Amino acid sequence: MKAILKILIVVFAIQGYSQTIIPIEDYENPENYTKTTSDYYYKDVNGVLDKFLGTWRYQTDNEFFEITFTKKTNHKSGMGYYGDLLISRYKYKKNGVIIYDTYPILQPAGKSPPRYVSGSFIRNTDLNTIKLLYNEPDDVGDYGQQLILKYIPLTQKLNWYLDAILYDDPDNPGELTSGYKIPYLMNLTKVN
Repeated sequence: MKAILKILIVVFAIQGYSQTIIPIEDYENPENYTKTTSDYYYKDVNGVLDKFLGTWRYQTDNEFFEITFTKKTNHKSGMGYYGDLLISRYKYKKNGVIIYDTYPILQPAGKSPPRYVSGSFIRNTDLNTIKLLYNEPDDVGDYGQQLILKYIPLTQKLNWYLDAILYDDPDNPGELTSGYKIPYLMNLTKVN
């Protein structure tokens, strides 16, 4: 009888702490948009984030950019709900000079590394496009710009577009800049 009672207690405890799982691609569904309590978990149940995982590279004669995306699961957002998201590390060099390199950053045990590119907003109308938050290591703002990555299945490339205010580049007359050091527009190739 004690064993049955223990089993029932465990079952009820699990049910009391269970989360409702919603596929991340359904986040923008109006029925789910207001579900921001810890009872909701926007999970990558269909693997739509997987195509973005790995290391991607952009290179020209004077620029080199490499970014590695990994998936963080069951992350508690600032809004209170849980979700799966992409996080990254990257390196950017211009004219052979390292501008940013977030790969070697080590954090104390139990503390998360800084997230300069992260997120998981995928619309269910286009599972190949993801919207992420974007900050650079020396960006002092609390809120990042919106970065849009579009996966191109036939070429296995990513189109990188930083949706930021553009203005004339004082160093390169006639060209536009976002004010960030990393280019606002790139085509990335998967390297692993």
